Amino acid sequence: MHLPAYSLFSAIAYATGLCLYFLEIRRKKVSLEPLLYIFFGALVGGLIGSKLGSVFFVYWDYFSKHLSHIFIPQIGGKTLVGGLIGGYLGVVITKRIIKFTRSTGDLFAPALAIGIAIGRIGCYFNGCCYGINGLPTQLIESAFCFGLFLYLWSIRAGIKTEGDLFRIFLLAYTFFRFWIEFFRADATGGYFGLDSAQIISAVVFGWVAVYLLKRRFIRDEQRNP
Repeated sequence: MHLPAYSLFSAIAYATGLCLYFLEIRRKKVSLEPLLYIFFGALVGGLIGSKLGSVFFVYWDYFSKHLSHIFIPQIGGKTLVGGLIGGYLGVVITKRIIKFTRSTGDLFAPALAIGIAIGRIGCYFNGCCYGINGLPTQLIESAFCFGLFLYLWSIRAGIKTEGDLFRIFLLAYTFFRFWIEFFRADATGGYFGLDSAQIISAVVFGWVAVYLLKRRFIRDEQRNP
């Protein structure tokens, strides 16, 4: 049976991310059962989000005329930004359902970075997410995310505030994604000369940056009342 390169690398990305997720659970000695539910919520949310991102931001002209085709997996594609948003919402919803309050983003951060790095290699062989004038933006993003993974993996034990590893991932990836989109040949949608991925990246980057600056300001005030 022939397995397309995109599907193969996607499967490797999911498997690698899953292994890293459970390695981090073991290292942090967190209860496994609730985190299984949270991972499932992230997976379902990510799949739904990636599909909806494709529907509304990439192929809306087609799906607006064929609404029933939204539910056919083979039609359309998947978007990484949509998957990240959907996965995040899936985690939030699942945690509220099972009443789990501890931060879990740090468990996902290295897995997401290496998952994107591997997945973009599949994009390269699939011929999607390409750059202008033949620029291999897929491989550039893959290399960046592999480097980001190595950085996150090296500092994860020294993170003092839960959630900060995930925030570092969000800041680094959304900053990179905003700028690499200028070199993408398949960028679609958006406003003010920016595509939808850039707008979402800018919003997420700003949200995390403001949160960190506000937290630092509050801590400085507490130290120097």
